[in-house]
Amino acid sequence: MTSSAPALSTDRTAATRDRALTAARDSILEIGATRTTMVEVARRSGVGRTTLYRHWPDITALFADLLTRELTAVVKRVDPALPGSALPGSALPDSAPGDADELVRLLCTFADEVRTDPLLDAFRRHESEMLSEYVFHRLGTSQRRLIDVLRGLLAQAVASDPRLAGRDADRTATMLFLAVQGLVLSAPLADPPLDPSTWRTELNLLIRGYLGL
Repeated sequence: MTSSAPALSTDRTAATRDRALTAARDSILEIGATRTTMVEVARRSGVGRTTLYRHWPDITALFADLLTRELTAVVKRVDPALPGSALPGSALPDSAPGDADELVRLLCTFADEVRTDPLLDAFRRHESEMLSEYVFHRLGTSQRRLIDVLRGLLAQAVASDPRLAGRDADRTATMLFLAVQGLVLSAPLADPPLDPSTWRTELNLLIRGYLGL
């Protein structure tokens, strides 16, 4: 008979991490990112500080994992069948975009969801220094995973839509991701003249233009 102890231990670890991340999210939305400390997360989650530090060396590392979890949730809201709903995903689902038009729709919807996500908005407004690390200096885990998802979707669209013939999925995915990331992070600066509806319309035109549609 095999023991289920390792599986139970893994489940408990995942549950502990999830409880701490949820507490951090609630804290950020309630009192702001600056005042959300490891002490505050421990108090809200009931997870001891020693345990928290076994999972994350500091609050910045915890925030990074929280961002990854939040982006995963955004992908699920856009389309639960997409591989990104379990970042990363190597196999494309049957419902993956079959042409460039559907790809553009998915990308615009995802960008709009990120733009309006309350937690991501809080990070954008109050944790610009942390975000700048992933904008100007290096790609984080969630960014690389999202590029992987986009690369896979592009590869399928290129294979099925002659309008994208000759497109390199790797280069195109990286460029599209960086462009959309910048537009999402700077979206509040464009209102006015770009209200949310106009912003999405213009984003659609920009992506279609880049893809040559």
